[in-house]
Amino acid sequence: LVKFYSKNKMPVNERMLIPDTNYVSFLYAFDPRPPFQLLARSGYFCLGFASTSEDEEGGTINPHSVLTRNRPLQQNNETFACAQIHYVSSIIEKLGDSSTAVIGYGMNDCTARLVEVSKKEIARLLFPDPWDMVVSKKPS
Repeated sequence: LVKFYSKNKMPVNERMLIPDTNYVSFLYAFDPRPPFQLLARSGYFCLGFASTSEDEEGGTINPHSVLTRNRPLQQNNETFACAQIHYVSSIIEKLGDSSTAVIGYGMNDCTARLVEVSKKEIARLLFPDPWDMVVSKKPS
């Protein structure tokens, strides 16, 4: 579920484009029966920061969440709205709602979060509709 990137494994001219390490995630699905063949894998993604609003978070804000915002994910001179390091630690079905999964994850080794995700969204990430894919044209 987590991919580790290290500057030491990159060409010298690309090393300055990213911090020392980044963790990004991807989802995977496999057959539930041996030999547990891999069926699908999503593209890479990252999970966002906690909101600064108690109303949006649905409760008290973790005071350590601010520590994650000073280390956003940066790749190829682009900054993303998520932590430089995040790791998924659990995925479970939401109690009382079989259409939703709850994903638990940590950010920058400082704080943890839970996020609810529709199972339809997870399926869309694992099995994208080919008609939704963007095809880039080659320059003439």
